[in-house]
Amino acid sequence: MEKGRISVEQAAVLVIFCTMGDMILIIPSIFTHIAKQDAWISTLLSIPAGCALVWLLLRVNELYPSLTLIETIRKILGRWLAPVVSIWYLFYFVISDAIYIREFGDFYSTQTYVLTPLRIIILLAAIMLVYAFFTGIEALARASEICLPFFVIVTITVVAFLIPEIDFSKLKPMMEDGILPVLHGTLLGVSYPFGELVVFLMLFPYVKHSAHFKKSVLTGTLIGGVLLSLFVIIALLVLGPFLTESSVYPSYLLTSKINVFNFFQRMEAFIAAIWGLSLFFKSFLFLYAFTLGTAQTFRLKDYRSFILPAGMLVYGLSIMVAPNIIYYFDTLVPFWVDWDLTNSVIIPLCLWGIYAIKQKRKQS
Repeated sequence: MEKGRISVEQAAVLVIFCTMGDMILIIPSIFTHIAKQDAWISTLLSIPAGCALVWLLLRVNELYPSLTLIETIRKILGRWLAPVVSIWYLFYFVISDAIYIREFGDFYSTQTYVLTPLRIIILLAAIMLVYAFFTGIEALARASEICLPFFVIVTITVVAFLIPEIDFSKLKPMMEDGILPVLHGTLLGVSYPFGELVVFLMLFPYVKHSAHFKKSVLTGTLIGGVLLSLFVIIALLVLGPFLTESSVYPSYLLTSKINVFNFFQRMEAFIAAIWGLSLFFKSFLFLYAFTLGTAQTFRLKDYRSFILPAGMLVYGLSIMVAPNIIYYFDTLVPFWVDWDLTNSVIIPLCLWGIYAIKQKRKQS
């Protein structure tokens, strides 16, 4: 069904972008809302835990390396239960993608293109996604490789220019409310950026596997996690826990603090650009998983005929999913942890366990 193939290196780059995704701008405030000034501890602890989660996903992929998640579910669960679980994942993919597009629209309509209607920005984003589909997964993977150096350079530049603004006293007092908020923040940190990498179970069968496939994917996960942690730590050190928590886009606010010799300043456009890039690649992957998974669930011959309807569906859902950004943060975000962990940990573990039981029965 999918004839495109991407290299292991390209897959690792996509993992970096997917890990960063929408989290660059919003995760400092989410972490700080829970762990306050100890958010830096939570984000550092979430990196090894997130890598362990990705290792679990890689082990699930090894059960049937040539099959996507939807095909693996059908192979393990059979003809009756498999459609239910498959549709559950399809719903997860399409709703997630709609929320990413909505985040894209909310940010640009409130921070950069304030006179442009939200629906127009979302429509343009949906059109870009549909166009990217017609160019193919290989073209998108090559584009991600081209964009990565720009992404890294902007990130390093922003962090370097913010070093003079750092104040370590803003991390005190440490563990003021005990260990529980830190652990809660760690759980959230594992769920959001890392749990959503379950989408790669729809892509891994189309990666040209090599001996260092697992190492490359885990390296991409580690790099993405470190970059995210860097944004959280810098936000705390520069803005402090109160301003980081109360700001909707603290990473964007950070760049307004940059002023080097009254020459290098007003770099908000650069952080907006790299955020838009990473969110675009992440949105593409989830829409790709939804369209390909729908075709496989309903046994369609070609998923490309479903691209345009899928784009229209995502556009409509992105408008309906939340009336405003406040509703999104207060209502959707707290429950998203459970949904991500269910889809990235609980169900994959169940699939692995059922597969192991079936293999033992065959041997006996």
